[in-house]
Amino acid sequence: MAIRTSRELMAWQPPAGWHELSGDQRHAYLEQHGIRLPLRPADWDTLEHHQRMEYLVWHGRILHDTPEARAAKEREYRKELRGWRVLMCWWVLFLLVGLGLVWGTDVLAEGVGLRIGITVLAIAGYTMALFIPMQITKPSGPQA
Repeated sequence: MAIRTSRELMAWQPPAGWHELSGDQRHAYLEQHGIRLPLRPADWDTLEHHQRMEYLVWHGRILHDTPEARAAKEREYRKELRGWRVLMCWWVLFLLVGLGLVWGTDVLAEGVGLRIGITVLAIAGYTMALFIPMQITKPSGPQA
């Protein structure tokens, strides 16, 4: 099959069950049917930037979006999420230790108002300095 231009290449539709084939099975299928998917098609120089990026995304999806790659992305996500959760637990532990020092010792024996003020300041500071940024940077799952 002699496909030359990016438009012809992107018009090709993979067979049913392609999504479940491994990388080796995909390459074997393409070789068996005489299909060559070049990284740069014949009309590469005439394509605009967004067309080139569109072609590269299509090429990657056809050849590299395999069950192995998806499993690797899922493992990486779980590893990042576990690290994020451990870090969040450490921050909560440090906050609780700090509040335990304020409320559990006789350092501020006379000042209940001072203890409440320090507690409010610690929780507000923790929320603004650590909790909100950590929620923003929480790893997100792999995109399907």
